[in-house]
Amino acid sequence: MGLLLVSCNTTMDIQYEENFDLSSYKTYNFYPVIDSKLPEDETKTIMQAVALQLFKQGYKKSKNPDFYVNFFVEENTYYEPNVSEEKKKGNYKDSRKKKVDTNKVYLKTTAIDQLLYLDIIDVEKDQLAWNVVIEGFVENPITKEKLFHYYSEKIKKALKKFHDTSN
Repeated sequence: MGLLLVSCNTTMDIQYEENFDLSSYKTYNFYPVIDSKLPEDETKTIMQAVALQLFKQGYKKSKNPDFYVNFFVEENTYYEPNVSEEKKKGNYKDSRKKKVDTNKVYLKTTAIDQLLYLDIIDVEKDQLAWNVVIEGFVENPITKEKLFHYYSEKIKKALKKFHDTSN
């Protein structure tokens, strides 16, 4: 019942249960309760990317699936001081008129360093069958489009490994 660890490179670690017949999996659904630790729109983006890749590999979404997909993230957000041009140019008297607190430092997000855990759970046995941990880094500007592309590429590579493992 040991897990076999396969390292793809420094950005992706895959584990799977050797005793599971992953090739028998034909249908999937998402785990009933996903606590991704992300905003709802980002969670939906990941779900869309997963569903697209599984569809491309021939898996069908079902109410009675062979496996569930679950995911969550651990992330560190990097910040830097956000000094606006207006604050740089103004003198002390002007800043006092605008009631700017010169003791405050405002921060802006510059990058996100993330671990995305993607799990394949055997429904019948209610056990983890396959897992990947994907390391990633997204720099500013962090837009919805950039996040979609980021997740799509990472998930595509990971689920290709799942498909290769199951065949």
